[in-house]
Amino acid sequence: MRLNRYPFLHFSLRTKSIAIFILLVTLPSLLIGNVILSRYDAVLRQQFIDAMEKNLNTIELNLSEKIKAIEDLSDYMIYQENFRRYMETPTLPSNMVQMNKDQTTIEGFIAFQIMSKRYIKSISLEGIGGNQFQMGEPVKGLEQTWTDFAQARKGGVVWTDSYQLESGWTGNKRVVSMFRVINSFDNPSRPVGKVIVRLDESEITDLLMSAVPQDQGSIFIVRPGGSVVLHPNQNLIGHPYPSDALLSQFSGGLSKKVSSLQEAGASYVVFSQPMKSTGWYIVAMIKDQTIVQKTEAIKASLKFLILIILIFGLIALIGFEFAMIRPMLELSKQTSKLKKGDFSVQVKVRSRDEVGELGRQFNNMVMTIKELIDKKYKLEIRQKESELRILQSQMDPHFLYNTLDMIRWTARLEKAAETSQLIETLSKFFRMGQNGGKRYTTMPEELDFVRAYLNLQQKRMGSKLQFTVHMEEELSHAVLLKKIIQPLVENSIKHGFKRGGGRIDVRCYMTEQDVLIDVMDSGVGFAKDKLEVIRQVLQDRAGDEGIMNHAICNIHERIQLEYGEGYGIELPSETSHAGACVRIRLPFQMSAQEEKR
Repeated sequence: MRLNRYPFLHFSLRTKSIAIFILLVTLPSLLIGNVILSRYDAVLRQQFIDAMEKNLNTIELNLSEKIKAIEDLSDYMIYQENFRRYMETPTLPSNMVQMNKDQTTIEGFIAFQIMSKRYIKSISLEGIGGNQFQMGEPVKGLEQTWTDFAQARKGGVVWTDSYQLESGWTGNKRVVSMFRVINSFDNPSRPVGKVIVRLDESEITDLLMSAVPQDQGSIFIVRPGGSVVLHPNQNLIGHPYPSDALLSQFSGGLSKKVSSLQEAGASYVVFSQPMKSTGWYIVAMIKDQTIVQKTEAIKASLKFLILIILIFGLIALIGFEFAMIRPMLELSKQTSKLKKGDFSVQVKVRSRDEVGELGRQFNNMVMTIKELIDKKYKLEIRQKESELRILQSQMDPHFLYNTLDMIRWTARLEKAAETSQLIETLSKFFRMGQNGGKRYTTMPEELDFVRAYLNLQQKRMGSKLQFTVHMEEELSHAVLLKKIIQPLVENSIKHGFKRGGGRIDVRCYMTEQDVLIDVMDSGVGFAKDKLEVIRQVLQDRAGDEGIMNHAICNIHERIQLEYGEGYGIELPSETSHAGACVRIRLPFQMSAQEEKR
């Protein structure tokens, strides 16, 4: 009865899909798109204005910080005794020792300021006693006007407009400078000298241009009355800005931080940011066309996005035709693979309807079958391992050890010391080889096993066999699979020393997080074609049956089964000696880590 309330549920899937596409995709996209487009201009414009105000505020803070640092520098000169004494002391021979000390201290301080503040180009210091010097970039030019302003201020800070000087290093240079008369600390009305700190105009200009590129408008600095301090057009510097509309705003104190302006037939949005440290204003004039272009690009992107949504909706509508057929075809295909014995098959479940539930049940069935087969296979493997252990245990290792000990003591009683030592070495070799039936051993124990084997072989071969076994100290607690080095050493003696003898070097060392074990010999080495065949077999785990049963391949397979891809046997081609070099790569594991395994 409830189903009769919703006749929509009885429609065909095609009718449902078309209705959903129209009601939930097409109409909402068109309606929302029209609403957004109608209001987007105002939103984007306000966002642009907010971003510009934030940028100007950041620039103002940056500039104010630089200006404050310079003014603090001049304050320091007033209170610091070396500066005052240097400026007040007359230039007389009797005063030269003290003056030189003061000048050295002052030069060190000023040099530090110039080096730590890249925007400072030079600093000039002049005292009433006739002492003066300049540090930084050597400059000269007309600065008397600003000196007069500073003297009129009687100790107040005077910031100049941008002006040009001649640099001894780079030619003409424009700077913005701070002039200040330094008064006596004891008598603030008595001047003792003056200081000039010159800032590189390009540092300030680059900072301003980061907010307003030249193609989008202009950005400059003016004084409260409208006089230009810094401007890309140098002809305007020092004069009132040539715009009555903007000057009228300056006369009112620029109460509006954002305003509109018509100039030379173009519309601008004017931003003004006051600088509390100097009373100046940072003024940015952005072309209306720039803002419109930015919004047009975003509106075009929005229209394109709406179109893409409609296209994808149409594609989804067409794709629904295959929503019921393709899952069934895929299920049939995977069933055929399962029939042929491929138990890795899985059906992609894309829905929660009956078809999706059928896919889930199929996947569960495949997993159950695979688990049952794996369980049976593992049981058979364990059974084979048990049988092998039984065969191995038929020879009691303790009986072998006791017998070897008895023979060793008999040899000692017969005063056959060398024979006794050989039997003791052989007994030790067997004991280390058993290792209590464990699969793992420590690096020192494994190398002791190798040394025992080499000692036995050296007794057999005499001086024809030379060997070294080296291990880095940090590997003393490393854990590795048992009996993976000795077979390689045995191969070197068996296959490499066909000329009667040679040298074997075993090196164990760390590289990043891996342990490398190099077994190198001075034998005949690998033939080039055979070396490539072995490398291919190690990579593919398939090939010539004779090579597959080789000790190198067996050890490589053991390591990869235990540690995974990326570890195993490597055959380096860049060897610095004749003979063969076989490298084992293992992950670094400590004894405690292996116990957790």
